[in-house]
Amino acid sequence: MNKTGQAILFAILAAFGFSIQDTAVKGLTSHASIWQLMFIRSLIVVSILGLWAFSSGFMHQIKPKTWFWPIIRAICMSLAYTFFYASLPFVALSEASSCFFTAPIFVCVFASLFLGERIGLWRICAVIVGFFGALLIIQPGLVSFKPILILPVLAGAFYAFGVIITRGLCQEEPSFSLTVTHNLFYAGLGLFAVTFIPLLNLNAEFSEKNSFLFQSWIEMTVIAIVLISVTAVTHIISMTASIFAYQNAETTTVAPVEYTYLVFAAFIDYLFWSFTPSPSHIMGATIILGSGITITWREWIAQKSG
Repeated sequence: MNKTGQAILFAILAAFGFSIQDTAVKGLTSHASIWQLMFIRSLIVVSILGLWAFSSGFMHQIKPKTWFWPIIRAICMSLAYTFFYASLPFVALSEASSCFFTAPIFVCVFASLFLGERIGLWRICAVIVGFFGALLIIQPGLVSFKPILILPVLAGAFYAFGVIITRGLCQEEPSFSLTVTHNLFYAGLGLFAVTFIPLLNLNAEFSEKNSFLFQSWIEMTVIAIVLISVTAVTHIISMTASIFAYQNAETTTVAPVEYTYLVFAAFIDYLFWSFTPSPSHIMGATIILGSGITITWREWIAQKSG
């Protein structure tokens, strides 16, 4: 099998791994708090990466060359994960992930605004159509309106900010250092929330009903430990597979394959929670998929012509 074929397989593996990771997070919503997840998972990830770097002689790549933009990137990525995970107790995984996949649309818009990249008519139309697809899923103004789905859209926006910072301001930074910096910041954010939430003196009944978001530290069970460990391992495997895919094939080949995540998410929703998406959800997800692929395709054409 050639490198392109291998890259496609690794991109599918990454999408599948991320879907398993997010399934574990959704299962965790009734067994731990999001802040425990952030703190413990990030420490596991950093520990594993640190051991790998030490044994492979890559310790020099752990520390970024400069700190400011890697930290700003870490903030954006941490907010992206937090907003996405915060929606999972209330909506189906496939609903949240469909809204999150507006990220390529935001990347296109932010690249034009902040990096000065020119976007043509095709991509402008794809952006408009993509947002229409998100509105079909969220359905504002209707009886079926789900305000909570604004969170994964915000997650997609902050993820896009992270991508723009990576593309425009962290190109000289080792990718390994960016991953470690992000996870260290994420662990610190989790630790801060675990310490700060008890000081808020929130209503006990309210905290128990929304334990994933508004409780600091819940007694760890075997299920919680297993699920957090699954999220850490699948995170590392998926990130590694994704990096390999992008290193061995063009972005226009790999990026559309990442949308297989939506297929995995829909299957997992049906398998574990018997959730069947509505026609408007299917139509909205399809529109977002088409919009993302169009943006990726037009970016490739722009790069070739440039």
